[in-house]
Amino acid sequence: RRRPRPLRRLALLLRRSWRQNWRDRWVNGLRLCVSGGLALVFGEIFGRFGAPSAAQIAERVALLSYASINMSMMALMKALDLFGRERVVIDRERARGQYGAAEYLLAKMATELPLDAAFAGGFGLLLHWRIGLRLPRTTLVGTLSLAAATCAALGLAIGALAPSADLALAAGIPVMIVHMVLGILNPAGTAETKPPSAAVSLASHASPIKWSIRALCCAELRGMELERRSLKEAPRMGGLALVRSGDEVLERLGLSGSSCRQCCGRLGRLLAAELALAYVGLRLQRPKYTSMAQAGAEEERERGGVDGA
Repeated sequence: RRRPRPLRRLALLLRRSWRQNWRDRWVNGLRLCVSGGLALVFGEIFGRFGAPSAAQIAERVALLSYASINMSMMALMKALDLFGRERVVIDRERARGQYGAAEYLLAKMATELPLDAAFAGGFGLLLHWRIGLRLPRTTLVGTLSLAAATCAALGLAIGALAPSADLALAAGIPVMIVHMVLGILNPAGTAETKPPSAAVSLASHASPIKWSIRALCCAELRGMELERRSLKEAPRMGGLALVRSGDEVLERLGLSGSSCRQCCGRLGRLLAAELALAYVGLRLQRPKYTSMAQAGAEEERERGGVDGA
């Protein structure tokens, strides 16, 4: 049978992915409810923020960190689970030469990444409405959506590089925990006297959680003026002791030279790098099978060698 043209193959993969998402509409609906429920839970825990005050600075940083971590983790686990369920079918179809790594990856980019970004965006909309954050709604929604898409691409890369679905799941969780540990902000402030090693620094730069948290904190705290009457409620100890403005908080956290745009640019570059890594993994893990004719010929040669001996 004649192999379809590349655009035709891509169209068929896109249609199958959209149909799969439609079949999983109840699961996607549950994910949407979970995302909205998490936003409401955060609202119950942190309450609604009023005028910027010194006592709420740590809570704002913690809330933005938890939001980024939750959306990133959900996107990664969903990508690992989906790729694991499709792995057998993908290997069989690619072994037949029905499509290549580029077509499969483009189809996933067009169908799965926007869906993960949409869930994170819905979470951000509800969270902004419930909490009353200072940063623009579009910035919160856009940053969380970009972080979720980046982590979904990370899940595709891990799944493509791992030889099996079980190994991908086993490797994905530790990788995400490392990104989380290296990405969260130290509430005691930056420790310039203890610079990280080269390996830790490299790993932290590859953490999508790090850049999403920093982007949100820069957007929330940059230019924030704290109420004067609230300064007496500022922490007396720690890295945020006696802060008087949001810019001072960013300086204590080591973010004085950072901006939301810069951190989102890092997230975009990470997204591109992870998609490239997923493509390389798909090419390296391309399944190869021996044809029946070749296997029969090899078996005949082995028999002939035995009989001759």
